[in-house]
Amino acid sequence: MQVKVVIGTIAFMLTMMIMGFAALREPARLQEFTHAYQGRSIESGAKIFKNNCSTCHGVDGKAELCYDTAGEQIGCRGLPLNYAPLLCGDSADRTQRMNAMNWAGTKDAFIQSVVAAGRAGTAMPTWSAQFGGPMRDDEIANVVAFVMNWESEELCSAPVITFDWPATAEAFLAEFPDGDAANGEGLFVTYGCSGCHGVPDGSVAAAVGPDLSNITVDGATRVEGYTAEMYVYESVLHPNAVIAPNCPTGPCLGPPSAMPANFIERMATNPQDLADIMAYLLGK
Repeated sequence: MQVKVVIGTIAFMLTMMIMGFAALREPARLQEFTHAYQGRSIESGAKIFKNNCSTCHGVDGKAELCYDTAGEQIGCRGLPLNYAPLLCGDSADRTQRMNAMNWAGTKDAFIQSVVAAGRAGTAMPTWSAQFGGPMRDDEIANVVAFVMNWESEELCSAPVITFDWPATAEAFLAEFPDGDAANGEGLFVTYGCSGCHGVPDGSVAAAVGPDLSNITVDGATRVEGYTAEMYVYESVLHPNAVIAPNCPTGPCLGPPSAMPANFIERMATNPQDLADIMAYLLGK
């Protein structure tokens, strides 16, 4: 009898030790499982992004290099996603773009809502099957995980490059008088302008934004007291200031304008780019 008690006691103690070890190991196991799940989600999201989103948002999410299905470079019609104002902020739930859109929820919910429901008046379509799109909920979640994965210490700690943009087009052009129209033609594609506005010579029709083939006249007559240079300058840097009346699909929506409002930051690294684009558009 005593032998049975001893054996039982030892067996109980061994069982408790094993269970205790398993309990101590459980948080690490769950963390490994979570990391593995997140990795698979990001990997799946990367494939979906490449096949469905990179045409508008760029191969690396920076809206700089976009290609059509034939491999030809085209203008990026979407906003940058691999981008500090979208992913970085004072807290996990507040970023510059969220503030601009008056979004009160979390960052991942913000990105998920845009992916799922799209954005009216822009080239961003509805992707979730819940709203008539082609993607399941898990596919939407995977795309969100992939975009969120771009947030990094390197991205969020990079110095913010600013430029003191002159208040008027005249002052800007006085500072950058030598606009290169030929370079501006290439930049018009690189910055994604052609993706929405087509090509000013009419060879590619505007798809989302207003047609710019007659911008030298329209720009000088659309707002009283404005020259074409003033109109283009303000439209690029402050697209919500004046909303053009007509877009390819009907009246242009806004404010807020469907025109990205981040060129004031994106062009701060090289303001000459705007001078070159203005020279291209205005025939200087």
